[in-house]
Amino acid sequence: MKPKLIVFVVALLIVAMVPALAMAKGQAKPEQMGRVRIDARQPIGPQLDAQLGVGARGPRSATMVVRDNRVSVRPNAVYALLNDGFEDGVGNWGFFENGISPVGWDATDYMAKRGQYSLYSAGYNNDPFVNPYYDNDMESWAYTTMDLQGARRAQVRFQFKSDTEFFWDAFFFCGSADGGFTFDCYYHTGSTNDKWRLVQLDSRTDPVLAGMLDSPDAIFAFVFVSDFSIVDRGTFVDALRIRVWGPSPIN
Repeated sequence: MKPKLIVFVVALLIVAMVPALAMAKGQAKPEQMGRVRIDARQPIGPQLDAQLGVGARGPRSATMVVRDNRVSVRPNAVYALLNDGFEDGVGNWGFFENGISPVGWDATDYMAKRGQYSLYSAGYNNDPFVNPYYDNDMESWAYTTMDLQGARRAQVRFQFKSDTEFFWDAFFFCGSADGGFTFDCYYHTGSTNDKWRLVQLDSRTDPVLAGMLDSPDAIFAFVFVSDFSIVDRGTFVDALRIRVWGPSPIN
């Protein structure tokens, strides 16, 4: 083949590859949402296997390392309005790590939907400006307690942006009516593809919030779980609002 013809053929191949490469680069990462039930007294891994199925790598870890709470939280008054953009830290929240990794939820100014701060799944024991990734073997909880005795309606609204290893790592938002023993949860695994996702829950239509009404020991929680390999950016939560209605409390 003549040299000029070789150059021409190579040029044609490169031109043909450009659209394919651009399409691959712009292809959305997979994601999935669903609902699970978690017993916080037991390892999460086997519970997820039972409800979501066992993946190709085999069963999820059954390890559970209970650590001390980082913040103690007092119950919020019923009928209160909680607006939290995490600009003033995490005073409304309690935290604990049940995984092998000590990395967990904390406020960060690395990324935010509104203002300067958000709640980040790898903000504690990690500097996202140096290492913008979560850790392996995480099970981190961020929770806020509520006395919902007499409450007849509740709403939760927040925004989140998330990048996790699809299927194996996930972000959960959960409600408990029994003081934190069992949680009904929604989960997101995979990527929101660099977009903030709005979540709006109302007890009139949502069974998780409906189950928390009239409980003196209600808890709303964010949970982040990762397995033993492959990490990504993690989950950011911002612009949270919790509203509760009911008859005037008797003091």
